[in-house]
Amino acid sequence: MDITHCPECSTAFKVTPEQLALASGWVRCGRCGAVFEAQRHFTPNPLPEAASLITSEQASSKSQDKLFAQDKKADSVSGHAQAVSTRWPTWLALNALLLLLLIWQIVLSQRHVLAAEEPALKPILEALCAPVACEVTWPRELDAVQIENTSFSENLEGGYTLQIRLRNTQHHPVATPYLELNLTDLQDQVVVRRVFSTEEMALSSQMTALRDVRSTLNFDLDADISEHVSGFRALIFYP
Repeated sequence: MDITHCPECSTAFKVTPEQLALASGWVRCGRCGAVFEAQRHFTPNPLPEAASLITSEQASSKSQDKLFAQDKKADSVSGHAQAVSTRWPTWLALNALLLLLLIWQIVLSQRHVLAAEEPALKPILEALCAPVACEVTWPRELDAVQIENTSFSENLEGGYTLQIRLRNTQHHPVATPYLELNLTDLQDQVVVRRVFSTEEMALSSQMTALRDVRSTLNFDLDADISEHVSGFRALIFYP
C-alpha cells in the first residue's frame, strides 16, 4: 500500500496496487474531485526509516539492559567480595581461638609430666589449671614403677617385718604408689589385707627418675590371725 497526494488540494490518501490497476494508475481525489496520476505524486515509504529507527531504539534498549545487567553483576561481585573480606578476619580469629583451646587442653592433659620434666613450668601450669580447678601433681605412671625386691619375716621378739624396694624406670619423677599387703594361709587364701600409704612407708611423695627407694615396715598381728599366716603378696597402686 502506497500514499499519494492530490496536486490540487494536497490531500493524502492510500492507494492499493489493485486500485491503480483498475484505471491504469489514475485516481480521483475524494475531497476536491481532481483526477491525477497517482504514481507521480507518491510519498516515499516511511516504513524502512521507521523500522530502522525502531531497530536502533531496540538495540539501544538492549545495550542499556546489558550494561545494567553488567553493572548489577559487578555490584553483586563487589558485595560478595566485601562480605568475604569482612568475614575473613572473623574466621581467622575463631580458628586462632580454637587452636589455642586445643593447645590448652593438650597442655592440661600432659601437665603432670611437663611439671616433672621441667619444674620451672609448674607455676605456669597451675595458672592454666585455675579456670577448671585442676591440680598439678607428680605423674601417676604405675607401669613405670617396679617392685625390685620384697621380703617378709616373723621377728623372734614378736611381730612381722616387711622390706620392699621399688624402682622408677621412667626418665622423669613419678608419684610414689601406695602398697597393698595381703597375708595368705596355706591354701593361698587372704587372711588379712592391709594398705600402707607413702607416709606410713616413710617415703617421699615422688620417686626420682631411674632411682630406687626402700622401705621397712614393722607391724603386729593378733594371735588368732598370726597362726594362719604362711605367705604374702605385695601390690602397688595409686589411690
